[in-house]
Amino acid sequence: MKKRNLVAIGIFLIFYISFGAFLTFNQEQLVYQPGLGNFANCQAFAEAEKVQYAGTRMYVSGTEKPVVILYHGNAGTACNRAFYAALFADTGYDYVVVEYAGYSDDPRTPTHDLIKQDVKNVIAWLASENITDVTLVGESIGAGVASYHTSLAPPAKLLLITPFTDLAAVAKQRFWFYPTSLLVENAYDNVANLATYSGPTYIIHGKKDRLIPYPLGRELYETLQGDKTFETIEAAGHNDLFNSPETVGAIQTFLSAQ
Repeated sequence: MKKRNLVAIGIFLIFYISFGAFLTFNQEQLVYQPGLGNFANCQAFAEAEKVQYAGTRMYVSGTEKPVVILYHGNAGTACNRAFYAALFADTGYDYVVVEYAGYSDDPRTPTHDLIKQDVKNVIAWLASENITDVTLVGESIGAGVASYHTSLAPPAKLLLITPFTDLAAVAKQRFWFYPTSLLVENAYDNVANLATYSGPTYIIHGKKDRLIPYPLGRELYETLQGDKTFETIEAAGHNDLFNSPETVGAIQTFLSAQ
């Protein structure tokens, strides 16, 4: 083999190993993309109570009706998800929109462990308020957070928007040329976390989703027990899912069902 070829292979291997190491040691920074903002001064939730419990922040509309808890996606902030509030209110729910550790004006760096602690704090807060009629909604990475919540405290109903089987499977779709099962900390194994959940589950997924591919949502659905529904939004991808009135209608239908 010519020396030039050996040098090229050597450079490729160095790059391959280096980039693999970067993915391994920076995976949480790649997963979580927190937006800037001021939690206390979010005008989109001006009417909501800004609750802080054991270091976890939540926008709370009330606790008298059945409560929907929203775990949002990996980018932006909870303040950016105020459009959900009207959907929840219109279908007869109070809401709790959770802001993650390290998001908005929280100076910490978000990690799997910190966000899992947020879930535990939310569960403790629900118990302190004697709230038992709970519906969980998880969007994108929030589907993993909601599934983790479900494994600890099963809700009355569960809505997952663009979910996945586990983080390693998502990473494999994007970095197929790496042994992602060995490199990725599989913090959200939704298949395992939902294995014993038998409540009503509704999944909404865009057929053209490239960020969390549609087959991963479908695969998760096939593993679920109990009453389950899978809603395909044919023309939607990941970031334009809410451009479709079908998405809004599907959420309203699920929340309105008794």
